[in-house]
Amino acid sequence: MNLRRLDYFVAVAEERHFRRAAERLHVAQPALSVQIAKLEQELGVALLERNRRGVELSAAGTVLLRRARTLLPNLRDAFAEALAVGQGRAGRLVVGFVGSTAYELLPRVLRLAERALPEVQIALRQMISPLQVEALEAGRIDLGVARVPAATRALTSTRIAAEPFVVALPARHPLLRQSVLAARLLDDLPLVTLPADAGALRDAMLGELAEVGACPRIVDEVSDMPTILGLVAAGRGVALVPASVARLRLGGVAFRPLRGPKREAELWLLKRRDDHRPMTAALAALVSKAAARPSPQVGKGPEAKRVEAPLKQGPAGRSPC
Repeated sequence: MNLRRLDYFVAVAEERHFRRAAERLHVAQPALSVQIAKLEQELGVALLERNRRGVELSAAGTVLLRRARTLLPNLRDAFAEALAVGQGRAGRLVVGFVGSTAYELLPRVLRLAERALPEVQIALRQMISPLQVEALEAGRIDLGVARVPAATRALTSTRIAAEPFVVALPARHPLLRQSVLAARLLDDLPLVTLPADAGALRDAMLGELAEVGACPRIVDEVSDMPTILGLVAAGRGVALVPASVARLRLGGVAFRPLRGPKREAELWLLKRRDDHRPMTAALAALVSKAAARPSPQVGKGPEAKRVEAPLKQGPAGRSPC
């Protein structure tokens, strides 16, 4: 049934007059009459009884008016919701993310989405990068924010950010006398870092040191940045971390930038190639926008470049130690 015709019928039924209803609806009276006639033809019953004073409702018209007053607001809401979903302004999306993005990137994304996509429900799932690829392929998440691109044709990978590493040091560490540290100064120092299965991020951290021949002694391997900083604060050792982690400002830990960093901690936006929903594209655009914004960091690294990931990568740098 044409929603506009139902609107026209309610106006005529309430005004009991075609001219007054036409003025209320801001339409020409002949056009209104045509639409009411088509509605009656569609239903196969007379809804209005015309007379010299105007119109009266038939028994069928009385029933329809009572129901239409209830139905129309619900139908308008349903149409508006369907339009919002179709335009990417409503729905539910599940986003996988690596833990380090919770310090800076995710809060930015959520603030942007609150304004730009208020009707989109965003559910967050913290998971390491390889699990994000699996979850995307299985349809358990809709977007991923990972440290490595996905080596599968089912997904697209776009680099959205790249930040330098900084050195996390225990408070009162002798190296804090220097405002910028050369990576070689970490040679033979106790190092707290990620476990071997962390993949590209750990490889980049150790590769930064291997570049200058620095061989720190790995004393602890833990899977998240807050624990790494906690161990640094306890004096277990020093650590290389992405610059954004410095926003945690944990007591007992100070940060220093590296001189001439060679490697970066990358962030990649992962998405299924066959997901053409407007709301997925809209949220992906917000993630990219949030990642592109410069942020206060310890030292300044090169700006991130947006590049499409190749499906195959060369070997990452590893420490020779």
